[in-house]
Amino acid sequence: MLKLAVSAAMGVLILTGCGKKAEAPDVAPTPATGISGEAQPASEPVAEPGSLADVPHKAEVSNEAFVGSVTLDDDLFAVAPALAAELMKDGKGRMQAMQSDAESYKEADPEYFNAYSLSIEWTLAAKAGDLISIEGFTSAYTGGAHGNYGTDARIYDLASGKEVFLRDLLADPDAAMQDALPFVLSEIARLRSEKSGGSGSEATFRGEAADAVSVDSLMEGEIGLVASTEADAFGGFVVHFAPYEIASYAEGAYKVVVPQTVFHQFLKPQYEDLFVGEPVTEE
Repeated sequence: MLKLAVSAAMGVLILTGCGKKAEAPDVAPTPATGISGEAQPASEPVAEPGSLADVPHKAEVSNEAFVGSVTLDDDLFAVAPALAAELMKDGKGRMQAMQSDAESYKEADPEYFNAYSLSIEWTLAAKAGDLISIEGFTSAYTGGAHGNYGTDARIYDLASGKEVFLRDLLADPDAAMQDALPFVLSEIARLRSEKSGGSGSEATFRGEAADAVSVDSLMEGEIGLVASTEADAFGGFVVHFAPYEIASYAEGAYKVVVPQTVFHQFLKPQYEDLFVGEPVTEE
């Protein structure tokens, strides 16, 4: 549930402090990373067979106009090397697009230009059976009052080679979200109250969350899976909320973890055994 005016060609992130989530650049999404609401085809190797081992886990660019980096953790390369290679290719494309925009702006208006920056990170969040969940973090600056950032969550089926979504794992997605929504709203209220140091009312925060989050928006948001206290299992799902989406920029992003016990009864039979135990949460 997250993603982010300097030029019409800039499609990487809109970072003037009023966007919701980190948008992909104005570059055609790769098959593995485009999110269209439909299952995506598997990532294909970006080079000749046997060359995936040579794909760097980090790429960096640094000059007077632009500083950027793309980093993927080793675990993701170990579990899904072709997907990791495609994410690296996509990240490099984003850096190239943003650097080109920065250089054009610098040439056109050097007096007011400030160097752009972009940082993209991908990590393996959880794995159970043939399913993996990955998390992305993108931060960028394009010369505005401040930069912005957003998180991304995706689920892949390694056996079918396709990106899947939480709704694909559920026999009755709408009913599952109806049950999960009250938990999500209460958890948002708790987290916001905690972040405010107790200065805000949980009831007020919950009411504000109810105005911003619905069953439909929840289902279409940035949802990933989280590891379980049990081995080779998922403990629940996590919903990512970008800055501005449910609170001010100063409050930052939020991650709400929904335990699998809240929606387990709605899982399709083939996925029931993959969801057990309690979710392992991290700050």
